[in-house]
Amino acid sequence: MSLDFLNDISAVGLATLIILIICSVIVVSVVIERIYFYRRSVIDHNWLHYYVCKELSAGNVHSAFEFVSDLGGLLPRVFEVGLARAELPQEIGDAAMENSINEQRLLLEKRIPIISTIAVIAPFIGLFGTVVGIMNTFEAVASKGQAGVAVVSAGVAESLVATATGLFVAITAVVFFNYFKTRITGIIADMNLAASRLSEMMELVRQGKSFPADLTIKE
Repeated sequence: MSLDFLNDISAVGLATLIILIICSVIVVSVVIERIYFYRRSVIDHNWLHYYVCKELSAGNVHSAFEFVSDLGGLLPRVFEVGLARAELPQEIGDAAMENSINEQRLLLEKRIPIISTIAVIAPFIGLFGTVVGIMNTFEAVASKGQAGVAVVSAGVAESLVATATGLFVAITAVVFFNYFKTRITGIIADMNLAASRLSEMMELVRQGKSFPADLTIKE
């Protein structure tokens, strides 16, 4: 089918296609922004644990705090609030880190609902354009008195472009939405593991005990 059908498409159908194109641009923009954000803000939790463990095993709590304070990213903010409460009871530090992880989750999930919303509404927008296009086709057939298969099929085919476009946008949005949700779940799991390790290390420091071998991660 050539692009000549745009000359004959109804105003509603054209508006539907424009809305779907805008939706696709929004999805692509959110995806690019989120990928950039994750690359800039998510660091290797094992790498961070290694350097913090090295400082804490030597009793240098303040040095560990300064180290994470100078780092950018999400997990260092969790470690920062935990190390700031190193001299307080363990449950206080754990609660602070849990609250910080919840704050980081909000940052990770920012703008993701936009993708899920577009994934839900895009097929309906396309279907709306198709229904209007089919209505216009049959109205034209009735007014002209021509009901040939070629006339009807051409109008229906043009109308289905909106549905196809809506499905394409929705499928793309669903794929990226599931990708980001899986990525966020993994990042939060790593944060919880790292926070649990830090809590154990700080408790050992408070008790003046040495770190077990399984707590030390090689670089």
